Amino acid sequence: MQYINDIDYDYIINKHHDASKPWNGMGRFVRRDEIFDPATGMDADALRDGFLAQDEALKDHPHPIRKARALEFIMKNTRISCDPRDRYPSVNANDRPLKKTIVDEWKREVLKQIVPEIGAKRSYFEKEGIVTIWPDYDHSMPMWERVLSLGFAGLLRESEKARHAKEWDEEQEIFFEGIKITYEAILTLVDRFATLAENTEGSERMAKALRQLEKGAPKNFYEALLLDYLYFLISEHIDYLQVRSLGNFDRLFYPYYKADLERGITEEEIRTDIAYFLAQFVAISNYWNQPVYLGGEKADGSTEINELSYLFLDVYDKMGIYTPKIQIKVGKSTPKDFVCKALDMIRRGNNSIVFVNDDTMQKALLREGATKEEARLCHVTGCYEYSRQDSYFAQMNMLNLLKPFEYTLHEGYDPITGNRSGLPCPPPSAFESFDDLLAEFKRQFCHIVNEAIEVVNGFEGYLSYMNPLSMLSATFPTCLERGRDAIVGGARYNDSTIAFGGLADLGDSLMMIKKYVYEQKKLTLSEFVSILDQNFEGHETFRQMLLRDREKYGNNLPRADEMTISLAKFCIDHVYGRPNAKERGGIWKCNFHVARHSYIWGDKTAACPSGRKCGEELSKNLSPALGQAREGITATVLSFTKLDNTVMASNFSLDLAFLPSAVRGEEGLEAMYGVLMTFNRRGGHAVHFNVFDAEMLREAQANPEKYADLQIRVSGWNVLWNNIDRWEQDGFIRQAEAL
Repeated sequence: MQYINDIDYDYIINKHHDASKPWNGMGRFVRRDEIFDPATGMDADALRDGFLAQDEALKDHPHPIRKARALEFIMKNTRISCDPRDRYPSVNANDRPLKKTIVDEWKREVLKQIVPEIGAKRSYFEKEGIVTIWPDYDHSMPMWERVLSLGFAGLLRESEKARHAKEWDEEQEIFFEGIKITYEAILTLVDRFATLAENTEGSERMAKALRQLEKGAPKNFYEALLLDYLYFLISEHIDYLQVRSLGNFDRLFYPYYKADLERGITEEEIRTDIAYFLAQFVAISNYWNQPVYLGGEKADGSTEINELSYLFLDVYDKMGIYTPKIQIKVGKSTPKDFVCKALDMIRRGNNSIVFVNDDTMQKALLREGATKEEARLCHVTGCYEYSRQDSYFAQMNMLNLLKPFEYTLHEGYDPITGNRSGLPCPPPSAFESFDDLLAEFKRQFCHIVNEAIEVVNGFEGYLSYMNPLSMLSATFPTCLERGRDAIVGGARYNDSTIAFGGLADLGDSLMMIKKYVYEQKKLTLSEFVSILDQNFEGHETFRQMLLRDREKYGNNLPRADEMTISLAKFCIDHVYGRPNAKERGGIWKCNFHVARHSYIWGDKTAACPSGRKCGEELSKNLSPALGQAREGITATVLSFTKLDNTVMASNFSLDLAFLPSAVRGEEGLEAMYGVLMTFNRRGGHAVHFNVFDAEMLREAQANPEKYADLQIRVSGWNVLWNNIDRWEQDGFIRQAEAL
């Protein structure tokens, strides 16, 4: 491993998970009692029993206090490590102990006792593959400027200052007390780390840095990295709130970098600190990857890209890793050579990079009423989501667009389960025109969306009851001004998002019905539905005709694109601007990114008129359906950008793939850059790339040992080829065959 010697890297890569065991991407939150010194604290079972016994004694106390006390117990008693083979400490509580116990119990209480009708509806939706609804603690981001400028001790002081500045009601006093207990517990853990490091030969530098972070804000580059890591570690793994970005790395850390160089710290030492920092997230190996972003623009319009930006990419590239995943804000002032450096990494197989259009994001936020400064400094979180700082947006649900379409074709019934999940409607033979069919789909769609929003609004107000967010709230000035939890109105902006999946499949399916039933009259709609109900058995020739038909979204063909884009606009118009739960005080938005649900819903979604069979994955993001973009990358970009990506600040992303032969040499790099710039000039929001051909992927499937380092960009994150299921691999092979 570049920058890290083998002994150190072997220790780091095994400290969260046994790297010799088979990879389980969806089960990465585990504990390793055996590698922690028992003298440093309790094992995980004793730890759990201890804080649960304490919580039972506190059961009459408010939830912010109970959670803070449980977190305090963990901070004081969990096993820890400060090993000379590493530059960052470890804690044996990364299995999310609070999530598995009191938070899950409070969630069950809400859904089964407080609002049982909401809980029952939510369960039904998920079982049927209609809508997946969950309490969203997965998209948070602290105000990193405040974390770095104040440190843990400073955040505590600011909270106490606000607490004593005026009179608060009882609930608000509880809010501040939760923060106080939480941050005093964090400082206790930092002290424990520092004491252990002071008594561990070879960890003197770590000890000194930890003592500084115990007192206040970081003073140098390493201390800033250490603070960023500790905030992540405690929030994500102990407090149970995902930190969905490590921040605007080059903008935030550049002052520390420059100051270190002026003090005589070498660039090589800084590179090594970054490498050990990045290795922490390789070791954790979250399936979704850990986000971090680069770039943006300054107030004068010049780029935020600086020497640290190049250095960060260079270290990442030389390490040959696939996580953290990197978002790059690309704007008019972003240097071409920096963008090309990232593109070159991608074409050489390091494709953990997504490009987000800074101009589009700023325009969308300004359109929503953001100030120019708020728009310029917007966060990029998760896969490609973005929002103003001092915000908590919750993507509480994902909706399968093909379900209301299925109900339209089956008199309101689900063809998979036989249940009447939609509104009663006429049989297929009754739709005399395509417009009749489309109108019925829209009626079914609106009904499901309205129900989903009603369900989410019904329990969004309980988000802080289920999981009080004291640690995050302390980083938001408005939370301290209002005395309220970030997730229920404490943050300045509190929007909710519904994600729609399968858009391209839906658009293509309606296009095929319009063409073959209502225009060419090759068969009746009833006959078409019968074929779908048989999953095309005995009708493969017809299915192949549908699959080969190029009048599909993604080929820059007017009618096909208009079909899909008009559906996207209809979805947006029906949702955008509605009020969410009154406790949150925000609005509803939507996007078209459903993560793994493009796979998960496959078996619950019937065959489609586009040629997709039951069980096959759904189309991803706002991208064309699998294998249907046959007119080249430029045509796909032109199709995608027919939708105004500034219509609201949300997630509009495109997946693209290049053949290796198309990106070789200087001409190939220029071709990639040209595609990206075309995408940006036309107002696209987010785009990422795979570079592969079908022959290479078949070879990798047949000889996995030869392709241990092959990376695949899935749907907003990166995985190693050998770590995805064979049926997922087959999907990428089909995509490559269409290139």
